[in-house]
Amino acid sequence: MKKENALSAEKRHLKEQKELASLERKSAASTKFLKYVGLALVILTVVYIADEIASNLYDKIKPYMIFDLCNIGSFSTADPEYEGAISKMAIATIPTYILTFLLPLYKMLPDKFGRKPFLVINTLGMGLGMLLCMIAGNIYWYVIGTVVTTFFTPNDIQVIYIMEVAPQKHRAKFCSITKGIALMSVSLIGVLRSTFYSETNPESWRMVFLIPVLVTLVIGVSCILLTHETPAYIKQRTDYLKKSDEERANDEANKKAEATGFLPAWRYITHSKQLKWVLIVMCIFEVAVGIKGYENETLIAFGHLENINLFLIIEPLVYAICAFFSGFLSDWMGRKNSCLLFAVTCILGQLAFILLARNGAGIVAISIANGIFYGGLWSFSDCLFFVIPAESTPTHIRSSVTGVITYAGGIQMIVSMILGVMFSKIGSQNVSLLQLFTFIPILVIATILFAINIKETKDVDITDVEKANL
Repeated sequence: MKKENALSAEKRHLKEQKELASLERKSAASTKFLKYVGLALVILTVVYIADEIASNLYDKIKPYMIFDLCNIGSFSTADPEYEGAISKMAIATIPTYILTFLLPLYKMLPDKFGRKPFLVINTLGMGLGMLLCMIAGNIYWYVIGTVVTTFFTPNDIQVIYIMEVAPQKHRAKFCSITKGIALMSVSLIGVLRSTFYSETNPESWRMVFLIPVLVTLVIGVSCILLTHETPAYIKQRTDYLKKSDEERANDEANKKAEATGFLPAWRYITHSKQLKWVLIVMCIFEVAVGIKGYENETLIAFGHLENINLFLIIEPLVYAICAFFSGFLSDWMGRKNSCLLFAVTCILGQLAFILLARNGAGIVAISIANGIFYGGLWSFSDCLFFVIPAESTPTHIRSSVTGVITYAGGIQMIVSMILGVMFSKIGSQNVSLLQLFTFIPILVIATILFAINIKETKDVDITDVEKANL
């Protein structure tokens, strides 16, 4: 404990006693809340739905926004004006990459202030970002809206919430069930596009955002009343507050309760072989993720424009089915074996999508292939990014460690920006070939390193991670 005068110590003690009383009330409410796990899952699933739609809506609607705001009457992604607009948008995002450094610091705050406040803030932030996209008057305002949205969507505080309330044997199942249902909702983007968008009215793309914006803002406000703080966080903080100054100074375990933030999390990672390799694999994985995308551009370039609505409906459903069962596979096969299966599925799905799209296959087969690709990709990502780190990190610093690992996402943003700037040179018809010869080899490297260096965490007690000796 750092030295302080008597008056400051008294003020601190009074503040801590108020916090302790508040936490004890929350603990009773939280324990009661756990008796209604179904209600918790419903609330978190709706948050997840908002998260997934916000994460996907930008890319799905981007071509039609560009056609409108850049007055491209050909409605072709192979049009030089379209390719130039993609490059301009990529350049416009460069100054916003400072958020890449702020985001992990933001993600560490739930370790200090609890999970619930950031569940609310993140949800409302996603709604605000989509609202800015909807009312954008030019591509640069659309970029700003996208930046706001993408600041809040990667946090996935609802995943940590689920991990901290779910029974040990069913953590991955709970995560995959909520995520699977949420991913099914992404198919609503295709329904909304077919309902509201018309080529005769280029501005109609804005209406596709309307319902997601309203639902996200409403559920964000609802979370204030319908969610409680997680028992794991309350217990950790309550145990710390009950200690006297002397006990805190002499008890190493309770000193750790104060050690949150970037530097303590970084030190923990560097002293953990397991988490060091998670971070290394994540960095390589994010290079591959930065190369993905441009499905709509590829489909339109190879003559599938009239079937886009069907693609936007089928692909998310296949992806959702894969995600739904991923948790069951993870609990059955273990985290490591299931991740290897997800990686192989991802590689085969990407290969199939590129070959089918470029050779005039039916839209159903193309949609299924891309859904399998994303199902494997994000199931691997979720297990690597959330489940394994959560099961390898103590409660007091779990969110902070996740925040540090988030810095790997900056690699994805940089690679994606470079690809976007080069898009006018690469062209819509060639971008899939670039992905074929770069994405797959990089993902293979990440998978091999994962298989060799990362340990199984399936049976780890999340409340006493140190015993696992990872």
